[in-house]
Amino acid sequence: MRIESVHIDAERALRVGHRACPFAEIEAIRAIATAESSLPALTVLAVVDAALARGERRSIGEWTALAREAVHCGRSDAVTAQAYAAACTVRLAD
Repeated sequence: MRIESVHIDAERALRVGHRACPFAEIEAIRAIATAESSLPALTVLAVVDAALARGERRSIGEWTALAREAVHCGRSDAVTAQAYAAACTVRLAD
């Protein structure tokens, strides 16, 4: 499968399916982040995965919004990834 088709399919899933199934949105974001090698988004998704594994469900909408923002931030460096990880920590503390 070509990266472009993964990206198009994931973008379509973001537009169509995220309200009905937040987990589909997470997987769509993951597909885009992986295709674009977006370190900030992959970092946010690692935090989301850990929170979901612990059984947390209350902030899925906030986490997916932050992951979506990270995908579209246009940067993929470690400093930006650390900033997004810090943002996740602050949101998890609420």
